[in-house]
Amino acid sequence: MKSLIVIPCYNHGDLCNSLISKIINKDILIIDDGSDTQYFPENSKNISILRNDKNTGKGYSIKKAALFAIENNYEKILVIDADLQHNPKYIDSFLKNTDFDLVYGRRSFNKEMPVMRRVSNIITSFLISIITKQKIKDTQCGYRLYNLNLFKELDSKEDGYQFESEILLKKINIKSKIKSVKISTIYNDSKSHINNFKDTYKFIKLILRNIIW
Repeated sequence: MKSLIVIPCYNHGDLCNSLISKIINKDILIIDDGSDTQYFPENSKNISILRNDKNTGKGYSIKKAALFAIENNYEKILVIDADLQHNPKYIDSFLKNTDFDLVYGRRSFNKEMPVMRRVSNIITSFLISIITKQKIKDTQCGYRLYNLNLFKELDSKEDGYQFESEILLKKINIKSKIKSVKISTIYNDSKSHINNFKDTYKFIKLILRNIIW
């Protein structure tokens, strides 16, 4: 099954290049989400780059990547963050699961994960699991293999990180075939673009909106 590695990137040029160097013999699409300085991968073989004119959000970039993948006859996209918090050694563990609608990374909620992230993730994972009638243990992990059918007729309103919850709420249900891959919990010194309080509020607001409407 033809899959495309998608790397949303915002001001992670050097880290992104380091990530790419660890991905061997895979088609890669970088979505540069309006970075302050444009950069070019050191090794351009099998690599495509799409650039957003301004910083629009991770969700917007994923949807743009999905459209590119569909237009180029891919069947799945594997989204991996550019900041090296997703270890590329798990890529093949995701890609071998060809029969699933969604395969998501599952981290340990241990001391490696900041306390507020842990609390936010536990709450949203609990609520989204109830709504989708699927046990999803890490709804905020962006390391995911999506079947591109999930993006067809997707009524999406979220362009930021909340998109990763929105697509679960709108496209995953009791009939969906999903699986998790256990991955390392990594938080390095790279700058996070998630605001703990603000984004937790947005996650909860998104969930409530989908329940009420």
